[in-house]
Amino acid sequence: MLMVNKALAEMIGTFAIIFVGGGSILISERFPNIFPSFWIAVTFGSIITLMILAFGYLSGAHFNPAVTLAFAVTRRIPAVQVPLYWVSQCVGGLLAALFLILVRKI
Repeated sequence: MLMVNKALAEMIGTFAIIFVGGGSILISERFPNIFPSFWIAVTFGSIITLMILAFGYLSGAHFNPAVTLAFAVTRRIPAVQVPLYWVSQCVGGLLAALFLILVRKI
């Protein structure tokens, strides 16, 4: 059960970062006078901080396959957990990208 929780935390966290961060880029493109590009960086920083606070205790809050690999190489997580983390992160990122494509068409 614990690995399922970790996988869900990674998937939700990655989804949120990609969706909110990418969404801020779409908003900035559409409304450059209201939402200048400075706010894209603020949005990314804020959502990453929120996801770390929300899920860091549960999964370690990697949210990035490269970070997961670094944790495995430095033996901070068992290597057998890496594929589950990677799949969760990729699924979360792909779902967020699909939602952004749908939102952009609106």
